[in-house]
Amino acid sequence: MTAVIRAELQRLWRRKPMTLAALGALLFSVVATLTVFSGAPASGPVGPQGGTTLELLGRQGGGTEAFAVGASFIGFFVFVTFIALLASEFSGGTYRALLLRNPHRLQVIIGKLVGILIVAAGVVLLAEVATFIISLLAAPGQDVSTSDWFSAGSAVDAVKDFGTVFAGVAGWAIFGTTLAFVFRSAPLALGVGFAWAGPFENITVDSWTTGYRVFPGQVLRAVINGGTPELGLSRALLTGALYAGVAAAISLLLLARRDVTA
Repeated sequence: MTAVIRAELQRLWRRKPMTLAALGALLFSVVATLTVFSGAPASGPVGPQGGTTLELLGRQGGGTEAFAVGASFIGFFVFVTFIALLASEFSGGTYRALLLRNPHRLQVIIGKLVGILIVAAGVVLLAEVATFIISLLAAPGQDVSTSDWFSAGSAVDAVKDFGTVFAGVAGWAIFGTTLAFVFRSAPLALGVGFAWAGPFENITVDSWTTGYRVFPGQVLRAVINGGTPELGLSRALLTGALYAGVAAAISLLLLARRDVTA
């Protein structure tokens, strides 16, 4: 499996994909920071899907608050990216070619997933650091104090924010992988993924608030946000881990049982 991970890292760790990933992280940092700081109310409760206020931004951990809030909107992007990457490998015959060199299916797919997630962790870290720097520049314009951002407690909060965001990213990656394995067709898997995680979940929760606690996409959003008023972090992590475990089991079962014909 180590060889598969190394091969995947070598495939991804090239100038073009790394440049695009870095530019994407920087773009996210700018958009997330400016959106959060300009749209945050002075104080008051946050919405059911999370959020923040200028008062919270000026407290301990406020330096990475924009990163955590903004990251809740990139989970869906990770979801469709993994669907496209893995489903296209089935339909294009890449996965079959890999099995000719290494017939151990589980090692191949787990190694590929781990390799992609290692790169994703680096991109997430870059986005967090960049968001912190841009937040320092944006804070004075909103009269947000940054004096508590450099405390030991803020450093702990930054590590926590990275952990919850990456946990959410990993969850979306597993869900995307499962849909890719189920349908083995990028257009079909993307269509199902868009329909469920996009309109269906977001429209349904408007009239059925329990959906914030049970729908996979809403649960992962709560994980990335470090908890929401509707779903605390501990329960979100537990529920998300359960869903991810079921999705991973389905993926591995399909991988072991179904023939690779393309």
